[in-house]
Amino acid sequence: MTVNGYTVIGEWKNSQCGETALAKKGGKKYFLKKYNTPAAPVKNGTLDAKTFAHNQKLFDHFVKTRTTVNSLIRTITGSGGNIVIPEAEFMIENKYAEAAEFVEGVVPEEELEGVLRSLSVDVKKLLMQTAAGALSSVHKLGIVHSDLKLKNVLLVRNAAGNYVAKLIDFDSSYPLDDKPDEIVGDVNYYSPELGLYSQLEDEEEMAAAAHTLTQKSDIFSLGLIFHFYLSGELPEVTDLPEKLQKRAAKGKKIYAWVAVNAGAKLKISPAIDKRKYRSLIEDMLKKDPEERPTALEVLKRLKEEERIIEEPWPEHGISFNVEKIKSRGFVGVSRFLMDGIKGYRFYRADFTYTFFRKEMVVGMGYAGGGSASSSSVGTKAAAPEARKETTAPKPAPEAKKETTAHGPVSDCVKLCDPWPEHRITFDPEVIGKKGFSAVARDTIGGVNGYRFSRPDGSDQFIRSEMAVVQKMARKE
Repeated sequence: MTVNGYTVIGEWKNSQCGETALAKKGGKKYFLKKYNTPAAPVKNGTLDAKTFAHNQKLFDHFVKTRTTVNSLIRTITGSGGNIVIPEAEFMIENKYAEAAEFVEGVVPEEELEGVLRSLSVDVKKLLMQTAAGALSSVHKLGIVHSDLKLKNVLLVRNAAGNYVAKLIDFDSSYPLDDKPDEIVGDVNYYSPELGLYSQLEDEEEMAAAAHTLTQKSDIFSLGLIFHFYLSGELPEVTDLPEKLQKRAAKGKKIYAWVAVNAGAKLKISPAIDKRKYRSLIEDMLKKDPEERPTALEVLKRLKEEERIIEEPWPEHGISFNVEKIKSRGFVGVSRFLMDGIKGYRFYRADFTYTFFRKEMVVGMGYAGGGSASSSSVGTKAAAPEARKETTAPKPAPEAKKETTAHGPVSDCVKLCDPWPEHRITFDPEVIGKKGFSAVARDTIGGVNGYRFSRPDGSDQFIRSEMAVVQKMARKE
């Protein structure tokens, strides 16, 4: 079956919205979604004129909302980004349908909890930054997502082996000036105001309460997601009023929005032991929407959290020179194992990082004790080589030899395809001369960039604009 140029693979499957299927077009894989309701009314004599007109109005409004949201978000995103939006809308008989890029590397829902438990807090922080950054971009367009839940913030393992978050499923999204008549979403993640609005049936009451639905509703939902990321569960409900206690005693689930509206409290899990994370989530889960931070404020608070300087690998016998590290613009250091080599990631305030082996750390004066050529324990004084740091580190010997041993430098550089939205072309000759042997796409803090690797195992995250400035890439 082929629809609008998309060849369906396998069978259509039932979903909350209607039906979904995988498809191919132009050698690429896509995810198709067909909405069963509302459907365009068919003139087959079964509907009177008034009902037909009413159903047509509902369908036209639904299509207008969907296409408006999609068109707006397409202005800020593209293929491979952290916001997955349909690239095309079309009709299948009398049903509205959309086609979005198929996302590779998605962690299956049944494996999600296990994978999250295996991730470090730093990796989870990157996921939260990505999600908050994507939501902030959507909010800037005047759009409310309205159905944020764990399943709609995909956990994806990209080609570089890193986990990133991707915001999906804008089925329930709407412009701020066009509030919905019907709420469709996961009741577990409703905000207090969204839950109350969903219970209204009278049109006048809904119109009067429409002003309560704002982008701050998404913040509450995102706070619940962050809590799950960091603890593996949603917040515990405490201090229940008697009425809700009776419901709980009968085994009925008490949703977060119900509890908050009833005056109960949401208890932050003790598993979230960092004060700044606890404080942020508490603010995101405030009952009063006005007291919750914006998505941009959430992102800033995540980025502003100070990184720590981890203890070095014990076998390296070194101690970090914290003052020197911070004087060079780094805000934190973490131990990192790359291709079997124990080294360190040095992080900057914008969350970009550079990987250094122990020898390089000592050689540049970032640590004392031990030497650039051995792992023996030495004194804790800063290494004399620190004075030489004003001179850029020399490229690894292997990079120099490649020109003669294996032909031109450019033949020895392994390149990835650039992110489509960057519209750049790499210059392998310049990249090789700078001592890099490979380039891979990477995402740090919600920013799409590139991991430039050297033959000695060290690497550096570089944004597209910096790659252009350093002439390692050029704009198309």
